[in-house]
Amino acid sequence: MNFGSKTALGIDITDDRISMVLLKHGKDGLSLVKSAGVPVPDGAVKNGNIEDAYALSKSMKELKRHMRARASRAAVSLFVRPAIMQVIPVPKQAPTNIREFVRREVKHCVALPTTNIAFDFCGLGLARGPSNRKVLAVAADNEKLAELVGVCGGAGLHVELIEPALLSYIRAFHAKKTAGKANSSVLMAILRPPTLTLCVLLNGTLDFVRTKDINKDRGEAGDYPRWLGEEINEIIRFYDIDVPDRRGEWEITVVADSMHLGEDAEESLRNLVTCASLQVRSADDAYLDTPVGEFLCEGDEAPSPVAIGLAIGLLRKNDGSSTVNLLPPEAAEIRSLKTHVLIAANIIAAVWLIMFLAGGELSLMTNRARNRISQVQSTQLARNMRTLLREQVRIDKQIAQLAVRPDRMKKICDSHVDVHWGRVLKDIKLGIPKTARITNLSSRAKGRISLRGEAVSYEAVHLFVNNLDKSKDIDSASVTETEKDEDDDQLVRYEIDCVLRAKEREQNSADRPPGKSK
Repeated sequence: MNFGSKTALGIDITDDRISMVLLKHGKDGLSLVKSAGVPVPDGAVKNGNIEDAYALSKSMKELKRHMRARASRAAVSLFVRPAIMQVIPVPKQAPTNIREFVRREVKHCVALPTTNIAFDFCGLGLARGPSNRKVLAVAADNEKLAELVGVCGGAGLHVELIEPALLSYIRAFHAKKTAGKANSSVLMAILRPPTLTLCVLLNGTLDFVRTKDINKDRGEAGDYPRWLGEEINEIIRFYDIDVPDRRGEWEITVVADSMHLGEDAEESLRNLVTCASLQVRSADDAYLDTPVGEFLCEGDEAPSPVAIGLAIGLLRKNDGSSTVNLLPPEAAEIRSLKTHVLIAANIIAAVWLIMFLAGGELSLMTNRARNRISQVQSTQLARNMRTLLREQVRIDKQIAQLAVRPDRMKKICDSHVDVHWGRVLKDIKLGIPKTARITNLSSRAKGRISLRGEAVSYEAVHLFVNNLDKSKDIDSASVTETEKDEDDDQLVRYEIDCVLRAKEREQNSADRPPGKSK
């Protein structure tokens, strides 16, 4: 919910710099209100890790104050490491729950040193037909992302979007590089240490992504332009062979962000790569390829195209561009709660103001205030919480069922006597989010149980699964089914399958009297 806001902040953070832009969306389109940047405080960020949260938050707050930016809606670049971008093919017989399919692929394929992973994805390969469907999955440590949201919150910023720099670049360059080019083949090479990212857009649609470690993969290739030319030529050769019906000449854009390729880099690349158009941009002039480049005032810092793309992502949420949002689910839920508290506070303040100004009609205004509060309760609470209240009846029925049929739980426990049921049930109780509930617990095959229930969002379901995965008595937990509630589309029905871990039996031999055998 943005309350009709027409301004947004884009914040690009690297290991050494914070860049911030404020964009406005008016009747004439997008415009740049202000741009600024400051160095990252010494020791605040190192190798993609926030080392000094207070210093980083203070610096961002001072930068926002310097820009005189009243907007609080913000989008932030994904700079925490490790972060993984992975292209995953989608089977021809696509699963009904594509998000669950991607979650399983990421969980088994991505080597992140944590089980608490945040992920999201967007489609690839759609320009070449349904037989070539792929998704670009992005994953990172959820705790680091939550810390980033907290740092921004300390600076008075409400983060609504966290995405990789690549997608921000593509969105920022869309208007001048890919829009209206139905038969175009655009290749972008983004040099943003420590990574080189290459992507291909066919007919304006993201089709291919590849990442390279600049320091590792460059090897003995010589100077940067020669190494970069070889990487670009390899992709062009791949498309010439794999996509022979590709139409349009290649248009190539190289962005050297936070690094210098040399004065003659563009000429060197033209000698190495054969294409209709090749352009090399630096951090000082890349903004010229964005829709707000002409709004830069004299003396202002050249805005980061990543920050521009992030802000556009908030102002144009439904423009059809590829978006990956790694905002932690719990952060989104907290923001929603704050929004409703703010609504209630504004209404109460308005009611008291009306009563104060109309003191001569106190009784009349009191009745109106009561009616207004009642109306707000019936709309806001009913809109977001009515399902939970309605479900209270079901909860009462389930309590009654448990009271008259206590043998159901006993039967489940007896079917798995080798399981630490006390610890399992405790972990389930501690792991379920406040925005989800369990309606049924049943026994499946030996060593497996099924949890059915409802939640207010898909994110709450996946948060529940992540928490169950941390249990020492649950080998694995996975979502087997999710669907909208037929009675109320604001609830999501789910089923989670849990593989239980059996008790260890070493104690049997330890308790056996000396000299006796089994």
